[in-house]
Amino acid sequence: MKKILALILALVLVLGLVACTSSETPSNDTNKDTNEPANNNDATTEENNVNNGEDKLVVGLIQQDLTHPFHLGEVEGAKVCADKYGFELIVSSGDGDVTKQVEAFDNLLGQCDIISINTLDVTAFENSFKKAAEMGVKVVVQHSWSDQTLGTIGFDEWAMSGEIGRYAIEVLKAKGGELSDKQVVLLTGNDGQGLNENRIGGFVEVMEENGVNILAAESTNWDGTVAVTKMENYLTAYDHIDMLYGLSDGVTYPAALVIKNAGRRDEISICSIDGSADAIQAVIDGDMDSTYLLASQYTGYYKVLIPYLALIGEYDFATQGDFILPGFIVTPDNAAEMLQLAQDMENNPASIDYDKSLEELVNDYLAK
Repeated sequence: MKKILALILALVLVLGLVACTSSETPSNDTNKDTNEPANNNDATTEENNVNNGEDKLVVGLIQQDLTHPFHLGEVEGAKVCADKYGFELIVSSGDGDVTKQVEAFDNLLGQCDIISINTLDVTAFENSFKKAAEMGVKVVVQHSWSDQTLGTIGFDEWAMSGEIGRYAIEVLKAKGGELSDKQVVLLTGNDGQGLNENRIGGFVEVMEENGVNILAAESTNWDGTVAVTKMENYLTAYDHIDMLYGLSDGVTYPAALVIKNAGRRDEISICSIDGSADAIQAVIDGDMDSTYLLASQYTGYYKVLIPYLALIGEYDFATQGDFILPGFIVTPDNAAEMLQLAQDMENNPASIDYDKSLEELVNDYLAK
């Protein structure tokens, strides 16, 4: 009997050793010295993304609202990223209201490891960001700046709007007459928002350098219905307008339809930002002069990827700096190809190779 018991104990010991040996996994070197996290295709990273069988890391994405087409496109791109890298994504918004957005942020603190937020007003989050730090929840802000967060993800709004401004000057010159006689109106976003102020600033700087007059700039809160009313008011108030510059296709495109229906399209040139499929089609149809491809699905992908990589130690804002998202101007010369790219992103976001730079994607489509 004792011999039998000894044999059983020996067998259990052997099996235990085998099980322990088979469960060991090789260590993974994820500390790569790179400023290009988008090109990290290693299987090692994707294995780590599921936390070796433990609970998934949770990334929160808080939008200003979930009605603007660009914000919705970003959510779709974020979903693709979450599926690829194996983290859980929670999406929320402020429904266009600062107080509601602060509440949405506070509600996610107990659910997320890191939060990426496009604030309506970053100054309203001082207490919430402090609370996040106390709870060990990391925060990345979009299009704004706060020393309470890891860093910022955003566009170089000033440079981008300056590029649009320089193209707008060429459009105005082509219409003939003196630039000093030209008059431009703006439809802006949210007053006080960093993104809004810089999208205005670069463009206005170019207009002023060329002697072009800014007739008016009206806030829309990024709301297309508000833009329609503001554009109707412009058409009533001003007998002559040479150009409309809108800070987002979500407001510019509805305003462009107002201009077209009023029979004043030949008079008013139209430049915008976002690169939505509707706006690019309008450029092709001659209803707008330009937009700027920001590719919402692409930006949404990176607005959660970079926070995720920061969370696992593969992106360091302190040494690599804020993450600048790319963009590409769309004109009648390239609109057809850019429309195909925008439609592919919109209709099948998972089909896009987001590890390529936006410039590479654009060049791929231009070469087709």
